[in-house]
Amino acid sequence: MDRDQSVRLVNEALSREYNSVSSYILHSSPYTVVEDAPALKAFEEIQVVQEQTAHWLVTRLREDFGAGPTVKAFEHWQRDLNYLSVPYLVRFATEHFTATAARYDTLLKEAAGDAALTAIFTRLRDEAKAHTAALAKFVPKWTEQPKEAAPPPEPPPPPRERKF
Repeated sequence: MDRDQSVRLVNEALSREYNSVSSYILHSSPYTVVEDAPALKAFEEIQVVQEQTAHWLVTRLREDFGAGPTVKAFEHWQRDLNYLSVPYLVRFATEHFTATAARYDTLLKEAAGDAALTAIFTRLRDEAKAHTAALAKFVPKWTEQPKEAAPPPEPPPPPRERKF
């Protein structure tokens, strides 16, 4: 993988951490109830980690690649996440972090020979998995796929016999 491609991939990761899902959710005025407090605290903790990781990625860009940061817009900018319930946002975030960890797994395979990229993507993948685990206990049960199929429809009643 050449330097320009490596810088582009690290800048994409920087954008994902700097314009993070957790920050967006916390600033989106979610509909909350008292029971949502632990999930919101988890989002706040994830936000702190993502801010620290963004700073670390800027340092990696400068020290490992001699490049400056280029931050793109929030990757889900087209989705309106304002005023949604916290359970919905938890599910959205866990799906996002799961997909992000899978993306970093793929990038790790592509960057197998590059020690700097391997260190970066390993940390990012592990953090995405940790974020998923931190939020998993708050995923509402009603958002999980059903374990069994719906019952079959009842057969129509038999026609009544008419006697003449």
